[in-house]
Amino acid sequence: MFRKLRFRIIIGCLLSVLLLQRCANVVAPTGGPKDELPPVVVETTPENHSVNFNSKRIDITFDEYITLENAKQKVIFSPLLDEKADIKLKDQTVVIKINETLKTNTTYTINFGDAIKDLHEGNVFQDYVFSFSTGEVLDTLSIAGRLLSADEKKPIEDAFVTLYYGDSDGLDTLPLTRKPDFVGKVDKEGYFNISGLADKKYFVFAIKDVNSNYYFDLPNEQVAFLDTLVSPVPFKPLPKHNADSTMKQNADTLQQLSVLPDSTESVIFDTISGKTFDLKARDLTLYMFTEKDTTQTLLEKKLVENGLLRFAFRQPAENVMIETTEILPDSFNIVKVHSADFDTISWYFTPKVKDSLWVQIKYDTLINDSTLYNLVFKEKKGQKAENLKISDNLVNNSIMPDTVLTLAFGEPLLDFQLPDSVLFIADKDTLNEKPIFEKADEFGFRYKLKNTLEADKEYSIAIPDSVLFSIRQRTNAALNLKFHLAKEDEYGNIFITIVPPDNVPQVIVQLLNDKNKIVDTQIITEKQEVEFWYLAPGKYKLKAILDADANGKWSTGNFHRHFLPETIIDYKDELDLKAGWDIDLKDEWNL
Repeated sequence: MFRKLRFRIIIGCLLSVLLLQRCANVVAPTGGPKDELPPVVVETTPENHSVNFNSKRIDITFDEYITLENAKQKVIFSPLLDEKADIKLKDQTVVIKINETLKTNTTYTINFGDAIKDLHEGNVFQDYVFSFSTGEVLDTLSIAGRLLSADEKKPIEDAFVTLYYGDSDGLDTLPLTRKPDFVGKVDKEGYFNISGLADKKYFVFAIKDVNSNYYFDLPNEQVAFLDTLVSPVPFKPLPKHNADSTMKQNADTLQQLSVLPDSTESVIFDTISGKTFDLKARDLTLYMFTEKDTTQTLLEKKLVENGLLRFAFRQPAENVMIETTEILPDSFNIVKVHSADFDTISWYFTPKVKDSLWVQIKYDTLINDSTLYNLVFKEKKGQKAENLKISDNLVNNSIMPDTVLTLAFGEPLLDFQLPDSVLFIADKDTLNEKPIFEKADEFGFRYKLKNTLEADKEYSIAIPDSVLFSIRQRTNAALNLKFHLAKEDEYGNIFITIVPPDNVPQVIVQLLNDKNKIVDTQIITEKQEVEFWYLAPGKYKLKAILDADANGKWSTGNFHRHFLPETIIDYKDELDLKAGWDIDLKDEWNL
């Protein structure tokens, strides 16, 4: 009896303990709105926008716990400090310690970019700026805009926009010789805003700083610049931000400014001066580019495939001498081909005729190379011989008006002789004549059909395998072509009158399809109607390149020679072309 009672007491105690533990567990509440608000600054020591600043420490306290992400790279002091400040996080406070004597009578700004986030949800306190002056006046003007790639007009990330005082000596070489007077960093969409500026003129420069020294001192560093000096205006939120949310986040920064109620950020009202400013004049666009290295260099020289030597150069190689001193047998069949830009030279030849070849490459005093090339290419084990690559110019099995059927080959042909077994069929009737192709270029890459074709007939050509041979001894797979002459109502045309600027020698007009592939290119030198004929139905875009150097292609900029990249202008609308219709744009495109 006693043993049963003791057993019950023990069981009861265990159950009580389990119940107490269960009751003591804290269960996180469920539901409720997600916190989407960024942290809020509740106190700064000294105050933001202080004058006569003489402290070595700045404390910025928030209303919640935050994280400080990659502060050394993301937090930008402007003007730059000679010795980086220490930036640390203590509880809910960002502590900044300055390790040098600051310049007198100077306004400093500290831009945190996207470095500050709340601890739990990761909400970013975007572009918070702390500013102060070591003198009695706080400069409050700013320069803002966007940084885009010059060729594709896409936003540039991880780049710095830098300012130099416009009255500096040697202004055109400053990015090469000294650090900037002011620095800002672009955000992920390419926007920048440099504040704390005095009412002076500034030279605006931008750099993708590869070695993090703020100098333009490497040939592969991308840069951008404006060819006119810029005057700053009162601060405004970045264009991509909603004005109301930006004001809530940066209330202490915007306390002296207010956006007019009927404005969409085109004007801003400065309550100090009582003036309204047109912001379009300060929404700058900088176009970033990489300078072209004009030094001629031999980049590559090797046997890349069986029967193919390739020589690649940094610059077009029209004036580079590439030759062999050896007497070559006719069976070697060497064909020398250059790329469209002339920067790559390819030598096609028949393999197994020679085992080696001496080649000399000379250009001025920069290149003097003599090499014995081993012409026996080592094939990979089990690698099958490739067929001769063949393509055609058919569009939806149609031969476009004013064109002929053309076959293009991946390498030069020895000859184009078709056997009698080739079938040439029109509307299911086998024709007595053979298809006849003639050479369409000097190298033997392209051949065009000579036979006369009739409209409203369906044609087919069946070429058996292994009847065509290239210089490299490759042969074709079986080829079956089915085609007809296109009817005009299957396609459409686009007409537009373009007015070039007076100060540009010529304009390159490009028509692109919905995949950004160039369909047609025309060059104009004066006002004229540009015609694009026989286009497949689809969506098209127009692009104009102001070809300042008249070389027939887009040219990048050069800061050393002080010219900007050539301007690219996109037509305002996408053009939706239907079969059998024309798009005749009545309004002139004035460039």
